[in-house]
Amino acid sequence: METEHERPAMGGAHRFVGLAENLERYAGTPTGAEPPNVHGSNRGYGLVFFYLEELHLTTVISSGLRFQPLGAEPAQELACTVYKEQAEAARHLVDMTSELLVQQRTYLVPDQIIPNEQPLLPGTEFHGVLASGHPIFPSEFTRFTDPEGNEQLQVYTLLPVTLGELNYILDHGVTSLRQQWARFEVDVFDLGRPSIA
Repeated sequence: METEHERPAMGGAHRFVGLAENLERYAGTPTGAEPPNVHGSNRGYGLVFFYLEELHLTTVISSGLRFQPLGAEPAQELACTVYKEQAEAARHLVDMTSELLVQQRTYLVPDQIIPNEQPLLPGTEFHGVLASGHPIFPSEFTRFTDPEGNEQLQVYTLLPVTLGELNYILDHGVTSLRQQWARFEVDVFDLGRPSIA
């Protein structure tokens, strides 16, 4: 059995005072939550839903990864922002990716791709997610600091990518894909969007 000393990521909840208010400031009004034990056993994280009315965007954010022994420093949580009607898909992407991190006791790095052989969402071409900063929220959403200015948490936004876009990244890199998204004015919040590759 592991002790608290062997699991340093578990302690220090005081480091995250003000986190909920910070997330709400950028992601909008909290509209619901899914507890860690929603399916019976404790999966190690919950999910919180936010709604930004002026942009009609729902953001689903994990809550609890920061207390798991994943090895990340600073700690991490995951987010996915989509249009309100697609909130269930965002919930699925955050849940699935969070579960993968907990099971494998690992963490994300910037611009990491998490591919999947099958579509992540039925009826779509999305075969993976890209761990990124948020496309429109400021860096204060992505990087949470304590009152002394020390970074305590990173919130990685999961951007769904199609199979063609995954292959494009392998050939040309993430920066080039972002340039293509900008060139074609891709709405990364729309899970009904076409692939640009």
